[in-house]
Amino acid sequence: MFETGDTTLVIGVGNELFGDEGLGVHVARLLASQFSLPSSVNVIEAGTSLFDFVPEFPRYSRVILVDAVRAGNPPGTIWRADSVADLDDETEATSFLSLHGWGVVESLHAAKKLGMTPRRLTIIGAEPETTEPGIGLSPTASQAAKRIVVAIQREIESGSTPI
Repeated sequence: MFETGDTTLVIGVGNELFGDEGLGVHVARLLASQFSLPSSVNVIEAGTSLFDFVPEFPRYSRVILVDAVRAGNPPGTIWRADSVADLDDETEATSFLSLHGWGVVESLHAAKKLGMTPRRLTIIGAEPETTEPGIGLSPTASQAAKRIVVAIQREIESGSTPI
């Protein structure tokens, strides 16, 4: 499907039926539609099926996961981790957020056990304002999604980590 090399996979994770929980999917759509991405960058809307894409991880030099992250900060606060080890410190704060079967933490731990971890991993998210049933992001999460999209684009262009 894709060749191993200096490639980046951006995966938007989330459940669009629960408001801001769909943040990652919205970010993936914005990123794919608003920017001309290099051919070395692929964007996927994983929705609630992140684990289905775990076998793709080793094919990329970098994987960027985007999801809503409930870590006790004010709504719209952007959160970032740059490795699975960073998640180990935050697991208690983040694992309960997922409204999908296997969340980011569980999928990444499974990838690690299966020997399918990406060479370079970044998890970016924002604190949700609401995860009540309903379609669409709150104004706060919508603004956070736009900031995340711009930050990812800058990061892809420059190779730095602006978030």
